Amino acid sequence: MQIRVEYREKPVRTPITPWVHRGVDGGYHRSTVFDPPLPRPVHGKGYPVWFVDHRGRSLVFASHEEIDHVVDVLGRKILPSSRELGQAYLAVNSHWLSGLHASFKPWKVRQELVKRLKQAPEA
Repeated sequence: MQIRVEYREKPVRTPITPWVHRGVDGGYHRSTVFDPPLPRPVHGKGYPVWFVDHRGRSLVFASHEEIDHVVDVLGRKILPSSRELGQAYLAVNSHWLSGLHASFKPWKVRQELVKRLKQAPEA
């Protein structure tokens, strides 16, 4: 399990983005300003995107804030429910954790994943 950074021409939004970067000037899909802000492009490279691969599947992150959020959630011995993560009245299965592939959920895998994510390079 390794973490790598790639660059894209346009900003990337991941399934984790709505739970970390809140739209300020409108709904999430129409918003252009976010809190905290999405990363700016790196001159000559583009927008950074972090990847972690495990058993043929990838987790994708658009920012270090997203990485920190996932470290917080997956670093817990017992995974929280969607309601505990702030989904009180929304569709429970719309949270990124409910869509996380089962290969990432065992405690030993999550421990290794958290360890790798904490080593994520800066863009």
